[in-house]
Amino acid sequence: MNQLVSIIIPSFNNAETIIETLQSIEKQSYQNIEVIIVDDGSSDDLKSIVSEYQNSSPLTISYHFQDNAGPSVARNKGAQLARGTFLLFLDADDLIHENYVQKAVKVLNENPAINIVYADAEFFGAEIGKWELSEYNLQDFLKYNSIPIFAVIKKDVFHAVGNFDEQLTFTEDWELWIRIIKTYGGVYKIPETMYYYRKRFNKSSLSDNMNVNNNSDLSRLYIYNKHYDFYCENGLDLTSLINTTYHLKHFKKKYNNIWYKKLAAKFKNKNND
Repeated sequence: MNQLVSIIIPSFNNAETIIETLQSIEKQSYQNIEVIIVDDGSSDDLKSIVSEYQNSSPLTISYHFQDNAGPSVARNKGAQLARGTFLLFLDADDLIHENYVQKAVKVLNENPAINIVYADAEFFGAEIGKWELSEYNLQDFLKYNSIPIFAVIKKDVFHAVGNFDEQLTFTEDWELWIRIIKTYGGVYKIPETMYYYRKRFNKSSLSDNMNVNNNSDLSRLYIYNKHYDFYCENGLDLTSLINTTYHLKHFKKKYNNIWYKKLAAKFKNKNND
């Protein structure tokens, strides 16, 4: 079978890197691919650079502009436009191995119970080395995301669980995987390096880093609350989460119990429902 694979690239001011990303797609051994670029309100030369590349590339590439709304909205728009059987969400500054799509599609076709396929990965750019992605285990996965955004999934499953949650701007992939696993299960990790994640050289300010951390913690709180029943079904009530997850211990200390109290209140309210 040679099903169409839709590679969806949300982009915000990635004009400097997107050609490298597209070239890594062009080198794929699997040929039946469409590329959907969703420009999330970029102010750089992304459109003209993509247009020039389209003119000389054998790839089927479509470009779509939207006002800045965040990666979840951009990815959902791309998925709505997708014609493929499978979806791959690729960031506009990262690269994929030439055999990644072929290997992922093979796993999905040969194992109908599998719904999420990902692989080992490496860093490049400002930092070089292996990205330590743990082997999939449901309980560990519910504590921290071990499946990056570049997983290949079935389009019908993606739509069946309701697409990306557009309330989230951080860890939106983790929340999507939770819904897929909760409803359908089936995760497989290819034991080879198939993805290359770019580490940036630019240094963010301390306040920028704090804002990222704060938003990440709020997203975690949102996910725990949204999937409270699933966590409890898998033996992860609030106490278990705090006791077994380093991030949550740090989370509790870092905010002097403010967010811990909010989290506890959310879980308490669930118990009283």
